[in-house]
Amino acid sequence: MVVCICKKCYNNFCKRIQEMEMLANERKKRIVDYLKINRRATIEDLLTLMDCSISTLRRDLNELEKEKSLRRVHGGAELTQDLSEELSISEKTSKNIQEKEEIAQIALSKIKDGDIVFLDAGTTTGLLAELINQSHLYLTIVTNSVTHLAKLTDDRLIVYLLGGRVKKVTDAIIGSQALEQLSAYQFNVAFVGANGFDTKHGAMTPDHEEAAIKGLAVKQSQNAYVLADSSKLGQMSFVKFANSEEVELITENN
Repeated sequence: MVVCICKKCYNNFCKRIQEMEMLANERKKRIVDYLKINRRATIEDLLTLMDCSISTLRRDLNELEKEKSLRRVHGGAELTQDLSEELSISEKTSKNIQEKEEIAQIALSKIKDGDIVFLDAGTTTGLLAELINQSHLYLTIVTNSVTHLAKLTDDRLIVYLLGGRVKKVTDAIIGSQALEQLSAYQFNVAFVGANGFDTKHGAMTPDHEEAAIKGLAVKQSQNAYVLADSSKLGQMSFVKFANSEEVELITENN
């Protein structure tokens, strides 16, 4: 059977398809714009924002993931991050607070009285510094964070701050002077942050100089732990500082 479609009907059909494509592009733009501000969103967040069906939303998210505009994660999506991009301390502080608090509590349980500890710069290690200060542990601590120094005030703690150049974005002390000082120390335990982690590629961070500090701290420690919430797992970053077998991962729900 041959079906004939009049020119007017065909034109209307084409126009409707174009309108649907425009609506899809508008929806996808709104999703990306939202993620640029919030960096991560749940399915519920996006359904409220878009006022569309869940099947439509999932189709949009799948298309955006194929376009590498976002990354699908459990229960939602997050913005695809430039491998060399580094968020500021203030941006990191407001992200995944509950998960970081849980990770810091687990990390504290790995420390024994009398240990010599390395504390990397970062927001999760900053929460660990606060817990250490509130504990009854007698410790010697080496850190490359000016912010951590202000949190480690109890008389039970002997604290050394590495010298060098301060990277203002992350509050990390980096450079050859810091590396030279760090190389003189041996640690019972080290806690370092990471921007990305998986078993194949190891622990990663965007900055070469920060990677050098983290990597040396891992090598100088009897036990080295990477503190990373689940948003970092499976993520890639620019510079690897440790193989996965060199460190133990601490994440929420460990």
